[in-house]
Amino acid sequence: MKYLLDTCVISELVKPVPYIKVVDWLNETPSDALFLSVITIGEIRKGLMKLPDSKKKERLTGWLNTLLDEYNERIISIDLMVAENWGFLQGKADREGSPMAAIDGLLAATAYTYSLILTTRNESDFVPSGVPMINPWK
Repeated sequence: MKYLLDTCVISELVKPVPYIKVVDWLNETPSDALFLSVITIGEIRKGLMKLPDSKKKERLTGWLNTLLDEYNERIISIDLMVAENWGFLQGKADREGSPMAAIDGLLAATAYTYSLILTTRNESDFVPSGVPMINPWK
């Protein structure tokens, strides 16, 4: 099994007191089965840009750079197929009266396109997509 990590999952690692079940799940899952989306990288960078210059910002910037190195070949871009599937999933969700935020739809489309299990705490955000999910907080 291979997994697409939502931002909330990978960010758990740098919390002052990370949730142990999430840390254990990440440690027990082979690293070559864990993937990130460019969307997650963008969300992390956005969060960093909102922080004032500080030791915390330096530490988290260092963590992001390490993440980019560690996940190098496992960071998935939004390509034509992801974009097509995003349109399909978003349109279907809208038609069924359960619209998704665009960012959530892009993550779901990435998981769908690459046959990945979406790993998130925010399951309700992705239910309209119908993609398989796992919640390591449970």
